[in-house]
Amino acid sequence: MWFEDKLLTDTREPFTTFSIPRCDGNFGLYAPHGNMWKQLVYFCALQIPIQCVFAAIIYTFIIKKRGTAAAYLLGWGAIIPAACVIPFYILEFLDIRNLALKLCGGQMAGVVVLRCIEAMYDTSSSPAVEASISTYMTYYSMLVPCVWDTKTNNRKRVEVVEVLSDSFWLFLNFIVYSLLLSFMIHHDFKPFTNDVVNYGKFNITLDHFTPQHLANGYLMSVVVFLHLAFGFGLNALATKAQGYAAINPFHNPLFASRTPTEFWTRRWNTTIHYSLKYGVFLPVQKFANPKIAVLVTFIVSGLYHDYCWAIHFYHQAHYYDDNGCNDCHVPIFGRLTAFFLFTGLVMLLERPVSKLPFVQFLSQNLPIFVTSTLLVLIHVPFGHFYYGDWVEAGFFTDATLLFWHIKKL
Repeated sequence: MWFEDKLLTDTREPFTTFSIPRCDGNFGLYAPHGNMWKQLVYFCALQIPIQCVFAAIIYTFIIKKRGTAAAYLLGWGAIIPAACVIPFYILEFLDIRNLALKLCGGQMAGVVVLRCIEAMYDTSSSPAVEASISTYMTYYSMLVPCVWDTKTNNRKRVEVVEVLSDSFWLFLNFIVYSLLLSFMIHHDFKPFTNDVVNYGKFNITLDHFTPQHLANGYLMSVVVFLHLAFGFGLNALATKAQGYAAINPFHNPLFASRTPTEFWTRRWNTTIHYSLKYGVFLPVQKFANPKIAVLVTFIVSGLYHDYCWAIHFYHQAHYYDDNGCNDCHVPIFGRLTAFFLFTGLVMLLERPVSKLPFVQFLSQNLPIFVTSTLLVLIHVPFGHFYYGDWVEAGFFTDATLLFWHIKKL
């Protein structure tokens, strides 16, 4: 009953209508869809008990027996495969079709798989999370991790002023994203109209380096940032509203990053960064040098995103219903892995490139906003490997149900 509405078409009536100077016709302002928000909360909440069950099993049979063959066999042979398969059964059972909702389907696998690896190789982010089975289950119940006090083995408390500040910035994000998304959809995600790039292809051509595509790609980077910052920020705010401190998922990556390492490790999606650091980088580093560990981490990040896209586009890829498939799109496996492998190579090249006199001059004399913009533009020619499937499949159109939306009547 909760997921009976498939939310594949926008049935909202305009909240108000108006005209825009120098634009033909009238426009409608559409309020967020209440049922979309309900389904989002239900779908995310449904995964939490499953994550906690996995946590109890991992704590009992892996952490308490860490280093044994049985612990590794259970982790790699049962828990990790099960955590990767269960989301597809959930999608089948609930028959969720809205792409923006289905994006949350990879939450459980990401939490369980990476934290299970932490448990096997003793690289958890804090000893406090393993202090007891209850703290460990609490650790698994959150996508955005809490901040733990290692002296008391309890979650740190948060000040009310921080909750209010985060609420304000999240509200501002909500409004700015609503306006920018409306603008980009109106222009078919290419407001600079000379762009002839097909977002659905797995290729790099000279067209990807034109000023028009770089401008469009930069705007798409802002769109992706605002979407992810709102989603992860909302998750963190839910924890802080309960009185507990949580890590901040984003730290102004688009406008305050001086190096690729700073961008990817300290400013962009620290939730995923921490998960990959403790669940991939540190375990690999026990067996290989740091450079190898960095590359493996970015490859795993790409494979994890490819896995999420497999969940994301599951119905389109596997079957059509009696009425066909609304805007069916089958992603090209490997594009996301290629994108994250490219970002890993950029980080590895950072040190030798930064020693070049020209680069040193730019880093010392350019304003940080300009430096950060140039860092983003380096990634833009490959950016459609990430967001191209969202554009081609209509993900952002589905996502508008969560936000205010301006559309031409």
